Amino acid sequence: MVYNTITEQDYKLVENPNEDFYGVQLTSGNFKDVLIIYGAVSVKELDDGTAKLSFNYNLKDPADHDYDTLVKDEVFNNYLGDVLQHIISDSLENKEARIGNKTSTTDTYTESPAD
Repeated sequence: MVYNTITEQDYKLVENPNEDFYGVQLTSGNFKDVLIIYGAVSVKELDDGTAKLSFNYNLKDPADHDYDTLVKDEVFNNYLGDVLQHIISDSLENKEARIGNKTSTTDTYTESPAD
């Protein structure tokens, strides 16, 4: 199931002084108040021209849900993928959103195009 209607109203980025990474708290729908931290994210282009988004996450607070049931729930996992897709798209469009480590642990360098 694809949640094409994900907006910034469906989640919020949260800081935790005990973690080095931002969390994502779901703020609407069936999974309201669930808190997760995304881990490794990858995108693989498939032979049919589409792409597959893969990611790890750490369920920090299952809210009113059973932890084990939630992590095995295909609908929940697909929803997290849709939220992540929105976060990435929004970040690329607005260059404001940030997920991952609070402080950079690597140097970033962008090469200028050759004249």
